[in-house]
Amino acid sequence: MPREKQTRNAEKTKRLILNAAEILFAEKGFAGTSVREISERAGVSGPLILFHFRSKEGVYEAVKAAIIGRYASANSPAPRPNAPAGEFIRDFVGSMFAFYRDNPTMLLLAKWGHLEGEADPWPGEDEWHHMYEEYFVSAQARGDIRGDLTPMNIFSFICGSIHIWWEYHEHFVRHAENEGLRARADDRFLNDLLGFALRGLSPSPGDLEYSGTGRKC
Repeated sequence: MPREKQTRNAEKTKRLILNAAEILFAEKGFAGTSVREISERAGVSGPLILFHFRSKEGVYEAVKAAIIGRYASANSPAPRPNAPAGEFIRDFVGSMFAFYRDNPTMLLLAKWGHLEGEADPWPGEDEWHHMYEEYFVSAQARGDIRGDLTPMNIFSFICGSIHIWWEYHEHFVRHAENEGLRARADDRFLNDLLGFALRGLSPSPGDLEYSGTGRKC
């Protein structure tokens, strides 16, 4: 068999394994999922799974790396380090919000990881954290955003808000439904968060103007 075809077949097999494993890990957690279950769901033999990933732990780390890879692909090219603060914050908030919305298994995996005592960052996660933190440091040095907040706290304020919104999404949407706003709940939250972030990070009131339109997700 030609090497190119072998490579394509191997990549297809890996995708089948990772897709099946991501669903199972999201449903049952790492401890509750077996290689046999992954094998049955993917339609790939257990020995072949171990050939490609060596162990269940290897599959699990590859699943997390694939999710971070999807975020990187969705944000390629990476945000410009010297982008205007308003533009950068809109892109950051919008892309993070859309990624949580479009990748519900990520949130479930994070919940299981917390319950199972995981503390290490996901493969590739630190690189994105550092990139955002470095941007905030440079924006503070330029005077584009307020300088009394730590870059990690800025990152945490924004990501934490989005994480909580999607973790308790149905609860929040039910509240919005009581107000007749269910269909607009996500857009309203995103626009409110953008306004909150832009105004809250302004060096002085009104420096980062907010129109309420935001990035479309």
